[in-house]
Amino acid sequence: MRLPKVFKSSGLALLVGPLSLALGHTVAAQDYVDLEAERAAARSTGPAPTTADPYGSRPSGAYPATSYGVNTATAPVASVVQTQGQAPAQPSGGQNLSNLFYQLQQLQREVMMLNGKVEEQAHELRSLKEQSLERYVDLDRRIAGGTAAVPGSGNTAAPVVLPISGGGSAPEQVGEGDAYRSAYALVRAQKFNDASVAFKQFLQDYPAGKYAPNAHYWLGELYLVMQPSDLESSRQAFMLLLSQYPNNSKAPDAMYKLGKVYFMKGNREKAREYLDRVITQYGSSNSSAVKLSREFIAQNF
Repeated sequence: MRLPKVFKSSGLALLVGPLSLALGHTVAAQDYVDLEAERAAARSTGPAPTTADPYGSRPSGAYPATSYGVNTATAPVASVVQTQGQAPAQPSGGQNLSNLFYQLQQLQREVMMLNGKVEEQAHELRSLKEQSLERYVDLDRRIAGGTAAVPGSGNTAAPVVLPISGGGSAPEQVGEGDAYRSAYALVRAQKFNDASVAFKQFLQDYPAGKYAPNAHYWLGELYLVMQPSDLESSRQAFMLLLSQYPNNSKAPDAMYKLGKVYFMKGNREKAREYLDRVITQYGSSNSSAVKLSREFIAQNF
């Protein structure tokens, strides 16, 4: 009774065992088939998308080419966006050329202005040289033409300018002749600064002396030929001669010189007045100031 049960149990076991093995084999085979199918499908369709794993490995084509710092700057955008109503932007190269051209024009204008100023100054310098030369020639002419011996000097050959008495001229004082000759010798030596000092000292020592009119005249001449010239001091010296010694022989020369001084000071009306007075008052005389006044008027008026 027990054996059949055992067999039955064993049979059942035997029966159940193969069935379980068969079922297990079937399940394992099914799992294996599915896994191989998935792998085959993966190989046939290519790599799976990488969005699921951003840190996963990628093929070389997925990364941008880089040169590790060489020419990595972004290329400038060639096109320029033009807004409505706005002029297109000018390239920087053209703007630089425009600025350089403008600066060149400015420099050219400045050079032209400087050249003009140089020419004006050169003309003024030539005029001053001509005036100085004219004064020297006039001074030398008057020195050479109005010289004679000073009486009582002990040297009759000494060339000095003799004043002609007039207008209450005082007699010669002691030592006056020697002081006058010394000052005049400096004029002939063209030591004009020293001569002016000597004549001023002479007028201090002999203010009413016999040669005082000539001293005033030579002071007026010296102030014109010295460098720089002193027009106002020259005018005062000639005016003193005319006011204190109106009848002196040097009066027409002083009047002519006053006309020139006023002309040089820019007062043409006053200059013409004195030049006309020379011609009117001394036209019938042999004074060289009359001829010089007429020539000056013809050249400058």
